[in-house]
Amino acid sequence: MTSTKLLSLAFLLAAGNALAAGGHHDMSNMNGMSDHGMAGHDMAGHGQMASSVGMPAPATQASKTYQVILTDDMKMRFEPALSLKQGDVVNFMVKNEGKIPHEFSIGSLDEQAKHRDMMREMPNMEHHDGTTVTLAPGESAEMGWHFMGERFVEFSCNIPGHSEAGMKRNTVLK
Repeated sequence: MTSTKLLSLAFLLAAGNALAAGGHHDMSNMNGMSDHGMAGHDMAGHGQMASSVGMPAPATQASKTYQVILTDDMKMRFEPALSLKQGDVVNFMVKNEGKIPHEFSIGSLDEQAKHRDMMREMPNMEHHDGTTVTLAPGESAEMGWHFMGERFVEFSCNIPGHSEAGMKRNTVLK
């Protein structure tokens, strides 16, 4: 085998092993929350589109901050009231005030529908991928986001049954 073929084979094996290691994590093991990589959602850093509605951004670049409260009555409360426009860089301070896990996810309607389908297949999955964060009861997280692209945005908790029970918020960017 030539050195070029060997190098190509080594690269393919290394890439396959990296993908097999995956980023799907079970909520029953809350000790080691880490990243979740979704196809098409590579979050290596600011500057890469993570969603058709925008991408993660350093919270320090935010010109607006919103508190997001997640509750067991399947509510997602934003304080102050949402007022977003194209180009906004926002810092979301998210807190799960409930006694069960919740998720805060940013995306388009289509992206959120696909995420819900995936979560029904793997209901104990947790996320920390730049577009979505899973929070244990009482836990808080910070998420910076740069809005660009599609104007219709859905914020959702995609844990099975939560969004369907009303734990989502749709908004149109100005």
